[in-house]
Amino acid sequence: MYLEYIKSALSSIRSNKGRSFLTMLGIIIGIAAVLTVLIIGDGMKATVNGELDSIGATSITVSMDSTKTDKKFSPELLNDIEENIDGIYGVSPSQNMGGSFIVRDNLTYDAYISAGFAAMEKSGQVTIVHGRYFSKSDVDEAKKVIVLSQTTAKKIFGYENVVGQSVQLDAYGPVVEFQVVGVRKDMTLDTAFASFSDSPTLMADAPYTSICDAYGIASDNIESFSIYLEGENKEEVLSKTRSVVENVMGLRGENAVKISSSLGFDSTTDSILNIITSVVAIIAAISLLVGGIGVMNIMTVSVTERTREIGIRKSLGARTSSILTQFLAEAAILTFTGGMIGMLLGITISYIICKVIDFSFYVNPMLVLIVVAISTAIGLFFGIYPAKRAAKLDPIEALRTE
Repeated sequence: MYLEYIKSALSSIRSNKGRSFLTMLGIIIGIAAVLTVLIIGDGMKATVNGELDSIGATSITVSMDSTKTDKKFSPELLNDIEENIDGIYGVSPSQNMGGSFIVRDNLTYDAYISAGFAAMEKSGQVTIVHGRYFSKSDVDEAKKVIVLSQTTAKKIFGYENVVGQSVQLDAYGPVVEFQVVGVRKDMTLDTAFASFSDSPTLMADAPYTSICDAYGIASDNIESFSIYLEGENKEEVLSKTRSVVENVMGLRGENAVKISSSLGFDSTTDSILNIITSVVAIIAAISLLVGGIGVMNIMTVSVTERTREIGIRKSLGARTSSILTQFLAEAAILTFTGGMIGMLLGITISYIICKVIDFSFYVNPMLVLIVVAISTAIGLFFGIYPAKRAAKLDPIEALRTE
């Protein structure tokens, strides 16, 4: 019996192809719009989170509360802390030094040196293009080695692969020679600092102990350091960090250790992006409502046109429920078909947009199923009124209709 209802509905749809397509068009546009917004929203979240990771979002910063203690960190203490925290790449002090690169004769460039431990390579900002990054042994032995950015290498030497060359750093007094062991990919700051035509600043990375030795700075005067880790380990590492640092520094119970993390920032960013996506999706979903009203209008017209047919069927014994089911089947088929077409269109459009604007592309199968199910439900909801109207027609009055 239900197969006959479906056959009858399909026959009615085929006999009015143009009108059926126009009926589905609202649903197609609505589904495509909602899916496009949601898929692009997911891609935006993935892309933003990836960018946060690339600028060091997977890090924890630890410092001392100067109002409660005057203790500072030393390289040895940081090594002890690193050994007692599992699931991390390593730790590194966060120190930046200024100076000058002496290129030749009277030509110099301002220098901005990021000094730290070998774990800085895991900050998410470093990509080595030539040579290597400085190692733990370089830090332990205070070797005069340095990693230049691509822009710095080109400015000083005129070409990029300068591994093995030496640069002279004016450390505000002595001129210290550093050997280039690696060249890293430019970051945004590298090109920004070097673009100042009047006084460009060139950036590089070097071992913390080497820079302290060159500048005559006490290496055991570290005020803060960073812990580099995988994003999924943040909760676990956060729970351990305070107790480990307090034990190593002999500050148990003094609440003198301050810890800041990007974990809350990540959650806030996700919440903001979710709100934006949801608001835009709700606006796009209005087109689904319009499409549903279109279904109701067309089905109402269909009932009016087929009044005599309904009268004949009812006079031959068709039950009210049968008439109701037939029209609901027609509405469901229209909206389901429109939903499937809208789904394919939405996925295609979102794929193209994601590729053009360089967003991650990911389709959640459950999301697609939910959206198509909603479109079908909308068809059934808006198809109830005309279906009921058809089912309640008096057969005698219906047969009199011309």
